[in-house]
Amino acid sequence: MRIFSAISSVVVVMAAVAALPAHAFDASMANAASELPPPEAASALTAGGIGASTAETLGLMNTTVSDEVPPTLGDKTTASEAFNMARNLYRRGEKTEAMNVLQFAANQGHIGARWMIGRMYARGEGTAPDDYKAFEYFRDIVADANVEDMDDTPESRQNAAYISHALVQLGSYYREGIPGSNVKPNPPLAVSLYSRAAYNFGDPSAQFNLAMMYVEGNGVPKDPKRAMQLFSNAAKKGHGPSRALLGHMMFKGEVGKRQPEIGLAWMGLARQSAEQSGEADAQWIIDLHEKALAESSEAERKGATGFLDRLFNR
Repeated sequence: MRIFSAISSVVVVMAAVAALPAHAFDASMANAASELPPPEAASALTAGGIGASTAETLGLMNTTVSDEVPPTLGDKTTASEAFNMARNLYRRGEKTEAMNVLQFAANQGHIGARWMIGRMYARGEGTAPDDYKAFEYFRDIVADANVEDMDDTPESRQNAAYISHALVQLGSYYREGIPGSNVKPNPPLAVSLYSRAAYNFGDPSAQFNLAMMYVEGNGVPKDPKRAMQLFSNAAKKGHGPSRALLGHMMFKGEVGKRQPEIGLAWMGLARQSAEQSGEADAQWIIDLHEKALAESSEAERKGATGFLDRLFNR
């Protein structure tokens, strides 16, 4: 991910940020994507969103490793058993072995295994990086998705997270294209894919990416007001980059009346997460907040502190 510059205009900030790792969706999948229910048809399952982090929702951020020796695959091993086995191997750092076991589960139609294989191809984990192979796995997850049959069971919510993440990955691939493949940039289709994940599933990463498209006017007419609403939706779910840019827009008064105190508060919350993560890609959030602090008055800074105190002590 490219890094944001801490500059005064949020439009320029958006144009400077790099999208998530390049992902795309070829024209042959356009019809399959259009068969998913439109935003207004979102079910009760997705009304509350899938949470701030898809990876956390799917349990891959859990680094707990079982002390038990992983069982071996056999004729009676189920797809779910193989998937759990693969995740434990992954957490142990045995990623090549995990990929082999995931293939077993994926061949039986396990959606989580297919998602994890796509993710590992995209990251080059347990295999050489291959964006096109990752794209194919995410594409097939979306093509086979049957959202209408989902309910509010844990399994359905888990599967919704996989589908939502696949939509975001495909949207990002299609946003930039995949060099050396037939997957070419198509911003309007990227907008469509982000929209489905943002509105059908309440996915904060999709909301963030879609907001960026509206700010940039990439694949859709520029609409800062809609972008700000999308940032707001994602910010309320704890999405750090969205908090930073929502705060920036409010601090600058990019849409409506300038609200420097609340803007600084949002940027401050984003900064806390960025500092805790220790990730180099999050430095732009810290820089953006620092620049706003330098431009703010003492009264505005005190107002931001008071706003956070009321927020957390109410």
